[in-house]
Amino acid sequence: MLEQLDGRSMKTFITVMEEGSFSKAAHKLGYVQSTVTMHILQLEQTLGQSLFQRLPRGVELTAAGREVAPYAYRFLQLGESLQEKLTGLGEPKGIVRLRALESFCVPHLPKMLPALFEQYPQIQLQLETGFQRDIIQEVSAYRVDLGIVPRDPKARNLTFIPLLADELVWVGAPALVERIEREGWKEVAQTQVIGFGSRCIYQSMASQVLADKGIASFTEMAFDSTEMLKQTMMCGMGLSLLPVTSVAKELAEGKLMRVRQEPSIPLEHGLIHRAGKELSTPVEACKAYIQAYFSKEMHISRG
Repeated sequence: MLEQLDGRSMKTFITVMEEGSFSKAAHKLGYVQSTVTMHILQLEQTLGQSLFQRLPRGVELTAAGREVAPYAYRFLQLGESLQEKLTGLGEPKGIVRLRALESFCVPHLPKMLPALFEQYPQIQLQLETGFQRDIIQEVSAYRVDLGIVPRDPKARNLTFIPLLADELVWVGAPALVERIEREGWKEVAQTQVIGFGSRCIYQSMASQVLADKGIASFTEMAFDSTEMLKQTMMCGMGLSLLPVTSVAKELAEGKLMRVRQEPSIPLEHGLIHRAGKELSTPVEACKAYIQAYFSKEMHISRG
């Protein structure tokens, strides 16, 4: 079987999977659709399994396709690593797939990335946002090279490298926070809890904190954007449980206020990658750069 597999078919398979469509995959790869269909058919014949289920709009993986996916990523990554070794280039070059929480990206990455691109101009960083559970799954399945998560997943197949100590705090508009501190947490039952939705680890922790206080019923409002979340809070529409680093500017300016009587919840943002996997040259360079950047930031903050 192995001698019949080729990189083109694997790349086509991954692109169809990610795009969810043969036509979109053809457009992205610069092929005509019949070429994409031929690549997938050849791969299915080689593996003896149907890999995609055709839907009225697009396609989705079959059970066999889901099993093949992580191996397809590894197949291409091994090819990329081999090419790097053979070229012998001293400068890291290639694609690095990084995924992090949006609430982490907003305060940190705009300051971190310019120097990364200046130091490694031939690295192509593919940055996506997601939630902790999604990031862990993507890194575990080889779909993403590096992930940044707010807590150590303590998974044997992943390596966790601490980057930044942080804490979750309850924040809201000053008038609302002062009323809650004056009247007590029962006021939250009549106040919206704003977050990123049920898939977010911060929202899950917020729900647990309120449940421990006997507040089982409250109204939630969810946004995809940290900026929308902060603007909504500043209008006095609700409270949120967020990392201090993501609202530091608004707290310093007095636009938001912390609920001072509520203890913070420790966080430790860290970098994750597959354990025991040899990282490609550009991925290793990005990993080292990110570690060095946050090590310097922590040193400055302590100083």
